[in-house]
Amino acid sequence: MVAYRTATLGDAVSIAGLHVKSWQENYRGAFSDAYLDELALGEREKIWHDRLENPLSRQTVIVAEKGGDLVGFVCAFFDVDDDFGTLLDNLHVSKDVQGMGIGKRLMSLIAKEVQDREPNSGLYLWVLESNEAALRFYERQGGKRLETVEGNDIGDKPIMKVRYHWSSMEKLIDKK
Repeated sequence: MVAYRTATLGDAVSIAGLHVKSWQENYRGAFSDAYLDELALGEREKIWHDRLENPLSRQTVIVAEKGGDLVGFVCAFFDVDDDFGTLLDNLHVSKDVQGMGIGKRLMSLIAKEVQDREPNSGLYLWVLESNEAALRFYERQGGKRLETVEGNDIGDKPIMKVRYHWSSMEKLIDKK
C-alpha cells in the first residue's frame, strides 16, 4: 500500500536522492555526466533542506511512501503566475513503482489543493523536451502543451523545456 503525506525536514535527504536518481535516469545527455554524477546530489540536498526547513506559505511538498521507503514526491508553488497559476515544480516517482498510479495520485493531491486554495487558478509545469516518458504522462493527464523554450535554470547546460498547462483541476482530481 502507498501512503501519502506532507513532507517534513526529515525527508530532505530522501527527496534529494530520488530527485537526482530520476534526473540520472531521465536527463542523461541533457545535463553533463559530471553534473549528474558529482554535483547534482549536493545541490539538491541543499535546495530540499532549505525548502523544508523554511517553507514558503505558498509551497507544498507531498511524499509517497511504500513499505516505509520514499517512492515519490511532488512540490508545488501556489498562484505564482497571473496567467498560468500554480507551478508544479517537481514530480518524481521511483522507476521501481512507476505504472502504479503514484504520479497520477500525486498530481490529484496537488490539483485538490489548487482547487481549495485558488479555485480559479490553473496549474502548469515545465518538463525537459527530451523526457519523452514524462511528456506522454502529462499528455495522458490532459495537459495542454503550450510552448517549448530554451532554459538554463537547472543543470549545467542549456535545455529545451516544454510548458504544460491545466486551466481546470476537475479532470486531475481523483474522485475516490
